[in-house]
Amino acid sequence: MAVNIGFSQTENASYKEKMNDNSVNFYDVVKEAEAYFETIDKDKKGSGYKPYMRWKYANEYKYFPTGIRINIDPYFVEHQFTNYKKENPSNSRSTSNSWIELGPNTIDSITGHYSAGLGRIEDIYVAPNNFNLLYLGSRSGGFWRSNDEGKTWVCTTDTLVATGVNTFTVSPTNSDSILINVKNARNNTSFGVYMSIDGGFSWTETNFNPTNLGVGGLGSNFQILEIAYHPRIKDLVFVGTNNGLYISTNNLNSWVQVEPGYDFKELAFHPTNDSIVYTYNTAGSSTSNFLLISHDFGNTFTLSNNILGNNGNETVELVTSPQCEDCIWFGSNNGIWVSYDKGLNFKFLSNPDEACHGFAVSDIDTSFMVYGYVDLDGSADGGRTFSDKTRWSLGNTNGGGNGNAISYKTSTDYIHADLRNAKCINGVFYVATDGFMCKSTDNGDTWQILSEGVGTRENYCLGASQSNHQRNISGSQDNGTSILTENGWVEFYGADGMEGIIHPLNDDYMMGSVQYGSRKLTKNGGLTQSGASPAGTDGAYWVAPLAFDPNNHMHVYDFRDSIYLSEDFASTHKTLGYATFAGDIQVAAIAENNSKIIVVAQNSFISKSIDGGKTFTNIKSNLPGHSIRDIAFNPKDDKNIFVVYGRYQADNEKIFMTTDGGQNWTNITYNLGSLPISSIVIDHTPETNIYVGAEIGVYTKKLNETNWELYSNNLPNMDARELEIINGSNTLRCATWGRGLWETSLKGREDFPKIVYTKITSPPSNNNPKVGVEQFVTSEVLYSNTLTSVYLEWSKDTAEFGNVISMKNTNGNFWESETALPDFPEGTKLFFKVFAVGNSNDTSETYKFMYEVKPFENCFATGNDISGNLFIENVTIENLNNATGNDGYSKYFNPTVEFYADSVYSIYVAANTGWDENDFAIWVDFNNNADFDENERVLFAPNQGKDTTATFKVPTDVAYNEIVTMRVRLSYWGQSPEPCDNQFGEVEDYEVLLRSVALSTKNENKIDGNFIVFPNPNKGDLTIQFTKNQNPYNLEILDVKGKMVYSKSNNLGNTKLNLNLSNGNYFVKVIQNKQEFTQSLIISK
Repeated sequence: MAVNIGFSQTENASYKEKMNDNSVNFYDVVKEAEAYFETIDKDKKGSGYKPYMRWKYANEYKYFPTGIRINIDPYFVEHQFTNYKKENPSNSRSTSNSWIELGPNTIDSITGHYSAGLGRIEDIYVAPNNFNLLYLGSRSGGFWRSNDEGKTWVCTTDTLVATGVNTFTVSPTNSDSILINVKNARNNTSFGVYMSIDGGFSWTETNFNPTNLGVGGLGSNFQILEIAYHPRIKDLVFVGTNNGLYISTNNLNSWVQVEPGYDFKELAFHPTNDSIVYTYNTAGSSTSNFLLISHDFGNTFTLSNNILGNNGNETVELVTSPQCEDCIWFGSNNGIWVSYDKGLNFKFLSNPDEACHGFAVSDIDTSFMVYGYVDLDGSADGGRTFSDKTRWSLGNTNGGGNGNAISYKTSTDYIHADLRNAKCINGVFYVATDGFMCKSTDNGDTWQILSEGVGTRENYCLGASQSNHQRNISGSQDNGTSILTENGWVEFYGADGMEGIIHPLNDDYMMGSVQYGSRKLTKNGGLTQSGASPAGTDGAYWVAPLAFDPNNHMHVYDFRDSIYLSEDFASTHKTLGYATFAGDIQVAAIAENNSKIIVVAQNSFISKSIDGGKTFTNIKSNLPGHSIRDIAFNPKDDKNIFVVYGRYQADNEKIFMTTDGGQNWTNITYNLGSLPISSIVIDHTPETNIYVGAEIGVYTKKLNETNWELYSNNLPNMDARELEIINGSNTLRCATWGRGLWETSLKGREDFPKIVYTKITSPPSNNNPKVGVEQFVTSEVLYSNTLTSVYLEWSKDTAEFGNVISMKNTNGNFWESETALPDFPEGTKLFFKVFAVGNSNDTSETYKFMYEVKPFENCFATGNDISGNLFIENVTIENLNNATGNDGYSKYFNPTVEFYADSVYSIYVAANTGWDENDFAIWVDFNNNADFDENERVLFAPNQGKDTTATFKVPTDVAYNEIVTMRVRLSYWGQSPEPCDNQFGEVEDYEVLLRSVALSTKNENKIDGNFIVFPNPNKGDLTIQFTKNQNPYNLEILDVKGKMVYSKSNNLGNTKLNLNLSNGNYFVKVIQNKQEFTQSLIISK
């Protein structure tokens, strides 16, 4: 007899169930969820708050402003995509150059990421008779297969109408016969079951589809939760859904439906009795503590006895094992139970210290089992006790303690966070997590990652480098922020990665984000990082906008409930103003030519500033009342602004444009119909091509055309979440939701020269380029034909260009400016572009690069702890033995240390505490360019405890007879000491006089530099004294820029001076018989 509970699911459902029930208003779900989170610690890992916020972010724009979902087509996006192709047959054959996958598909390098992974995996399969054959299904990245136990992988579902594969089943008699559920990656709506008979290389739709099922009406959300072949009966298939259980005896040619009121997520089979099937209803409070048992192949079900102690928890996993035929194990968030009588009665075993999102029992020895969610626990005594087997954080693994990169390579207990599935095949445990597919051959004690090569990143955002085609920063769900470099991917930070930017002319300067606008800054390409959120801020939008100023690249705008501006690439911030609406800014854009023009939006509200973000006016005008997804400016016309919408309504109102700065808007959706749009960019070419990323596909048209073309050749059919254009290389880059990062050429420019790399001598920073330091421009240009010329155009203070400097080919594909860019005074802004002209008159140009000339001085540095906890206690080298206190920063002038070129020195540094994590570093500005270059670091000693000693050799090509700075830094806890900025610990600067090798040999007949200046420092009254008689000499005093401020010829013996000089550093130069000798001079009044 079939069970019939008879209850209203919606009435009794929690907010989690209502999230997927489209009969419930979106804003009613939000209200209920936020009321619930007021009662718990929502920030605790596993609380459910982050999944809820992801859902809210991913859905509000679809239903704003009413929140009504009951009238929404659950297949809206796919139907719109199909309609576009049907109505535009000539446009639906993509005209784009083939898109190329960029990954990440492997974990190449880890710096600041504490839980690196590749993407969420939902289901896994290992062929019982061939462990090399692996299949996996990703929530949004499709179906993947490997023939070599994970060494290589291939995705085979990129061209299906949807790309989510949460569950699949493989025939027990033929591993090439596979059934998968194809679902929408965002709302989980199923498109039915697809079949492959060739191991997943090709797919056909089965009869089990929404049309034949009669599902998919407005407001519905049909979901397939589990598919399973019967393990012994050919072509007997079970499909668990949120609308009952379906059973087919002929491989889904036809079926019967059982219990339409239930959600059947779990299916398990008796190991020897073919007629016994076990399942569980995940959406019914009256059956939540019961197993459903069938003795007639699933046609009818009866309830087990009450599973005492489960207490209504519906996060349940069911497991059977051939080693205990009549046993079935029931795992939930509240513990583990076992039945020895085919599921009738259950015995409580234990309640591991984890939730239950994956559970498996060994199929050769039921003493062993694994269970967990955030971490995985294991049992060796049949489930009576459990112990920790894995760690979600790399810092806590058995390979931890020496950095996350080493931990990832050496630990055997890392599988990433959030278990999604677990199985045991021939005594080997396999698991799927939010990062990987893994296996254990020793009952969970050690683990091996199998899914390197699988690219299933769910990207939110991306930021591209304009100066280095190889560099990109992107943020993804579950797997944080990653940086693409010329050497592969760098896993930079964890959590949910969000918006990122890269300085246009310094590809080492980057910013990433996590949810709510928490910013992370790196100034060395991701090797180290620091927090970079505006001080005193408390959150922002889930994906908070971030942008650099197109006309001052060290300026960064941070958009929250107000606008913050940093003028030093996020070292400090100031508040500017507020939009015309209350609450967090969700979308923002800055005009390319006049960066005082800023447009921001929140849902349907849109405001514009013409004073750099201080004040705003409403420019909604005749725009529709939908939620704005993205904003873009025409790079050639600041009055030409575009907005896009993603509303799930057939309104043909998805792309709008203004040509008068927002006074009037025109609908330019044209033939795109009602495809929801996620992103928009406009290129810099003469054609002014517009590109939009839709929830399926990328489309393009010229500015003045009315016809959108599909531009998605080889791009998977998924949400093109964000687009970026790299001008110099003529590249369009796309961050997808579920298949990582992709790129292709701009329309019509695939054969143009590609300027893939551009830099200047001193890349822009808070301290560079400095006045007086020549800046040459170097570019790498790739071109299959012959370049006729490469040159740059520059301009001063404004981006007008026109001044030309030719570039010469120096080596291979590299070109260098024939002369340096002009040297202008401190504070001057200099703009330039590089142009490459091919022999087909196909000209490429870079983005608008710029920098501001900085003063000639060493960068600012200090320690941010002066409470006595950590400081430098002693520095000893040569004649210097300096015992110091705790000052955060100090500069010491006396005594001046002398270094001779090509000589070896030993330096000792001590801290006041002996913490193991103390990190020491020392730099000497040997070339006296007021910059601490990487090759000028003479000591780097991380994790050294109390003190350290280092030996170094002074280069031969130092700045002879000049006084330079030696910087000593003490930091802590893996901060990797940097020469500039603020870090925990202390900084001390010392004067060093650099001597040539010749000065080390004294000559009695010539000046040997053996003179002193005293007192030093002084107020201008000083004496120059020699230790022995000297011949006549000339005397000069120079400032730090080399300008002579005093001179006197034909001096004999000691000289007394009374100088009227400003405070600062100077040099005393003595010249005799064409030899020069220098000492430092400090004026301090």
